[in-house]
Amino acid sequence: KFKTEEIPKLVGGVDPISGELSELVYLRGGFTSVVRVSSARVAECAKLLENTYRSVNIALVNELKLVFSRLDVDIWEVLDAAETKPFGFQRFNPGPGIGGHCIPVDPWYLSWKAKEVG
Repeated sequence: KFKTEEIPKLVGGVDPISGELSELVYLRGGFTSVVRVSSARVAECAKLLENTYRSVNIALVNELKLVFSRLDVDIWEVLDAAETKPFGFQRFNPGPGIGGHCIPVDPWYLSWKAKEVG
């Protein structure tokens, strides 16, 4: 469905030169959408946000599948119905896991870092 080179890549450096160089690496590597942000910290925090968002929503729909099954309600029909709203809903399907190596770890890292900085 998605081609790797078409998925937007966020880049930011620790200084202007490193930000520019990381942007050039992706562009010369054939990536068609490179989004430059102000710093590496912004790029990393955006990734943490994306992964935490996915992790929370996948966990939620997996839990709802269990609850709805006990209520004898078809989760797939519920998702189809909820998806008819043109705003405020993004579909996540229940499944065996959240995939990837960073999605299960990033929410825990973010929680640890939040506690560290108060």
